[in-house]
Amino acid sequence: MSDSSRNEESTLNYLFHPGSIAIAGVSGNPDGFSPGRIFVQNLINAGFTGNIYPVNPKGGDVSGLEIYPTLEDIPGKIDYVISSVPARHTLKLVADSAGKGARAIHFFTSGFGELDDDEGGELEAKIVDAARKTGVRLIGPNCMGIYCPATGLSFGRDFPKKSGPLSLIAQSGGNTVRCIWEATTRGIYFSKAISYGNAADLDETDLLEYLTTDPETKIIAAYIEGVKDGIRFAEVLKKACRTKPVIIFKGGATEIGTRTAASHTGALTGSKRIWDALLVQAGAVPVHSIEEIFDVAELFLRASLPGGKNVAIIGTGGGPA
Repeated sequence: MSDSSRNEESTLNYLFHPGSIAIAGVSGNPDGFSPGRIFVQNLINAGFTGNIYPVNPKGGDVSGLEIYPTLEDIPGKIDYVISSVPARHTLKLVADSAGKGARAIHFFTSGFGELDDDEGGELEAKIVDAARKTGVRLIGPNCMGIYCPATGLSFGRDFPKKSGPLSLIAQSGGNTVRCIWEATTRGIYFSKAISYGNAADLDETDLLEYLTTDPETKIIAAYIEGVKDGIRFAEVLKKACRTKPVIIFKGGATEIGTRTAASHTGALTGSKRIWDALLVQAGAVPVHSIEEIFDVAELFLRASLPGGKNVAIIGTGGGPA
């Protein structure tokens, strides 16, 4: 592998610049609900200029595009696959995707480690094992995937097409959507936003490490319910904070929140006290709501950093001051 190819692999740039996308699980029935069909339309609306290949065994057409019965029926190579098929079909999808040369699969599909049973966890482990044997990287499962306006990647209806300096990693798909719209009301735009769900393969640390060196990202924001490898995450977070501002909203901070996070993405949330200490030591900015993410982001975007201890407080009493 050449140095340039090795650098491309290590930076995950290929995730954000696919030349072709296949969406598995697209219904051609305009009257029924089909998440796969929504993904197709969102890519078209976002201006994705590569090839879009809907897939469904029943065939047909959607939004003027032919629906192919299988991935094997698609002419040429596929770079990126979006899975909207039932969980029971995902092992075959991984094999078929690898056979077509895909480098990544985004699993919108749920029914894996977030379930409180052994079957979902076992299936998740099997798709990860199958993907690693073939070199395919996985986003998710149980997530919304990637929003990158510069390349026309989008999972939301009418997301802004304008790019900006902020990037987001978020375990929750719903919170990712909320963040994008909240940012838009503030006139803040994204370079990239990644909803990564269960983090079965690519996790929060991989994505944070990538954004640390991404020249299009000036500020990093994160909504995190839990981490896969606490020691590695701490090391990468410290490096990121030395490079650019990192704003973190930690979900699942309360006892109820911890249980909710576990059922939501299968996350192991960890102690609040440990998290608070880590964020302080690393130099990250902790926040406690989605709105506060953008309060802080606005400060970094629109205000200059203070040059030293040059703050004076004038008040009517020592306590309030």
